[in-house]
Amino acid sequence: MSSPLSVLIYDGRKAAFRTAVDVLTYGMDDVIAVPWESDVVQEFLEAQFGSRPFVFVLIEDNAVHAGETAVKKAMYARGIASPVARGFEALYPKIAAPFGRVVHGEAPAEIHGTYRLDPDAREYIDEIRQDHADRQE
Repeated sequence: MSSPLSVLIYDGRKAAFRTAVDVLTYGMDDVIAVPWESDVVQEFLEAQFGSRPFVFVLIEDNAVHAGETAVKKAMYARGIASPVARGFEALYPKIAAPFGRVVHGEAPAEIHGTYRLDPDAREYIDEIRQDHADRQE
């Protein structure tokens, strides 16, 4: 049995970020990119974190990677060389807040690391995966 599709949550409010995610996920048939501002993502965040933090997230199987960990995991998944991915991961905490305020209008939440997918949040990720599967048919 194959693993479920990974879900990448990103800020889709600006064309540049939509394009960057399109480039990052191009040719990857095991990742679904979903904008942070979508209703189902907001429900997922509430169920997973108890609030709706502005954060970059990658969900793989039962793991929820957030912040700098999500950035590193996404880069590794794309095959970006380890030194580059590690460098960006180290740089992320230093630049994320000022970059976020200037470009996104808000700093990302200080949520980093890998968390177990909360059972209450799973239904929203399953909904994203099912919606994607339905569109592929």
